[in-house]
Amino acid sequence: MMLLLLLFCGCKSTENDLQEAIDFRASLVQTGGCSFRAEITADFDDYVEIFTVDCDCDADGTTRLTIVSPENLQGITATVTDRGGTITFDGLSVDFGLLADGNVIPAAAPAIAVTCWSSEYIAAAGTEGELYRVTYEKDFERKRVNVDTCFKNGLPISSEVCYNNHNILKIAISEFNLN
Repeated sequence: MMLLLLLFCGCKSTENDLQEAIDFRASLVQTGGCSFRAEITADFDDYVEIFTVDCDCDADGTTRLTIVSPENLQGITATVTDRGGTITFDGLSVDFGLLADGNVIPAAAPAIAVTCWSSEYIAAAGTEGELYRVTYEKDFERKRVNVDTCFKNGLPISSEVCYNNHNILKIAISEFNLN
């Protein structure tokens, strides 16, 4: 009987922990997307690339990017679609390399995060101090990445994309707005 009570209490707690993620998802989908600035750190094991982009995202993960830094790429725009994992830079090619065994383009990090927020499986959620943390799971052709997002006051402030228990992308999020 005591075990049954603990199981029910555990389920209720988990449901309550998920509610904020579900509410955020509903808001994102209802408004049709969001915009934010993302400072992206891509970890290639032997070196790190850091760049900043302004993002305008649809709830389906289609993301329009404008590179803010590095300065020599400033102003270049791109569109990233989650469906095909393609990226087009106004006729230019900008190579930040590939991660997760060739499945993740670092510039696609914002699109991956938005797709997770709006439609991917929520694996876990809970609070850490004043932050609310949600872990999403996303599959890329039999390869899975986990996306951990920290929220403060109901808005995302950072995300990490993990592959094979290794953080491959970190996204610092600022100027977040729902459409």
